[in-house]
Amino acid sequence: MKYTAKQIEEISHGEPTEIASFITNLLLYIEKLEIQIDQQKIHIVKLETRVKELERQVGLTSTNSSKPPSSDGLRKPKSLRKSGGKIGAPKGHDGYTLKPTDQPDEIEWHKVEVCSHCETSLADLPSEGYIRRQVFDLPIPRVVVTEHRIEKKCCPNCGTQQNAPSPENVKAPVQYGDNWIAWCAYLHTYHHLPFERICQLFHDMTGYRPSEATLLHRLASISTKIDPHTAYIREELLKSAVVHADETGMRIEDKTQWLHTVSSSDWTLYHVHEKRGKIAIEKHDVLPQYQGILVHDCWASYFTTDYSFDHALCGAHLLRECQGIIDYDGHRWAADMKELLQEACHHKKKWRLEDIPIKEADALEWEERYDRILERGEKEWATNPIPDAPLKRGRIKKSKAANLAARFQLHKTAILRFIWDARVPFDNSQAERDIRMMKVKQKVSGHFRTNEGAKQFAQIRGFISTLRKQDRDILSSLVSVVRGEFSFK
Repeated sequence: MKYTAKQIEEISHGEPTEIASFITNLLLYIEKLEIQIDQQKIHIVKLETRVKELERQVGLTSTNSSKPPSSDGLRKPKSLRKSGGKIGAPKGHDGYTLKPTDQPDEIEWHKVEVCSHCETSLADLPSEGYIRRQVFDLPIPRVVVTEHRIEKKCCPNCGTQQNAPSPENVKAPVQYGDNWIAWCAYLHTYHHLPFERICQLFHDMTGYRPSEATLLHRLASISTKIDPHTAYIREELLKSAVVHADETGMRIEDKTQWLHTVSSSDWTLYHVHEKRGKIAIEKHDVLPQYQGILVHDCWASYFTTDYSFDHALCGAHLLRECQGIIDYDGHRWAADMKELLQEACHHKKKWRLEDIPIKEADALEWEERYDRILERGEKEWATNPIPDAPLKRGRIKKSKAANLAARFQLHKTAILRFIWDARVPFDNSQAERDIRMMKVKQKVSGHFRTNEGAKQFAQIRGFISTLRKQDRDILSSLVSVVRGEFSFK
């Protein structure tokens, strides 16, 4: 509806009924425009919310979400923990500097024959001492073939043919020895080499090339012999005051299955299952019996009321999620909570290095600040726009900020447990380190072709990880396992 100034002037000089009709039509038109504007406002809010969510999804990295660092590409991740503290290796770390040995395998003498200044012969003079310089080198590998000659005799009394007893681990006319099995398990399970490359490596080093089928068979045999030691690891984890748990997806038989871990600073246990939740946890049969403190990433299945362990949540995950709220919602409460967690983590680390007990006054102050931050933040997350989504039955959809705040409110004790209990770490890095290399294996060697192969790999890897944590020699320990001589005790 458009009128020129001349038309409006003519109407204003017209009859009252004509003026009233014009005003009525004008009011109806204005009302129609107001409805249209209101609809557009609603639509604009929906579009802005949707754009914001899409920007959030595109911008999520390992620094502001629970995405793994491997998804960041070439971007350098930045730690959200508070900087500061001692730089370098922790106190008591031995380091890796090459040190001379008092018992060298070979000694080469380099004698002084002539004076470099006047060319006088020094050959007959007695030595006044020597300077030690040592070279550590690896010999070129060679295969040592041991022939077992099993003596045969015939009994002169009864004529029965008698053979000497054969060694238990020698069952075939020609076979590979125990060290080959240990090397295969070590290279495949710890360094993630595929069987084809292990065969090629053996051939390049020794001139002998075992078949992949041989390696598979021997790997299955060593996995069977590790079974009792896996049971021992499980019992030690059940005795531990604090353990860590995590899970990650793995491709097995062209399907996504789950690798679960329960670990500590001394012990590692893996378990493969087609499910991620409670069914898999029950099948693993560690956490249902555990009585200590479990550090985890707030996966809902760990909060089952059937379990009797206490919870401690990973602070590193919470820092990243707070950063996400800061980046995309600009909430002050998330920034304050991030600062609180960083400060508490920094002081906890400092006290642990200096062997100082946790100060109760500081812990109480942090807890009070925690409550105040959540109290002040209610207005912020309550007004946060909720992403547009189709209506579904069940709980009303919340914004990401509101969901994170609800977690802070519900799990306050588990989140702050690290500031009250000196045994509890700030994060769940132990489990993440234990499970990360399993993802590296999948990237290097691809998926597992059989479920049995995945289970064998997980069992051997857990055993080797435990050896590494306890500073035991891996190869000699694996050989001892093959011969039935190994013990953790």
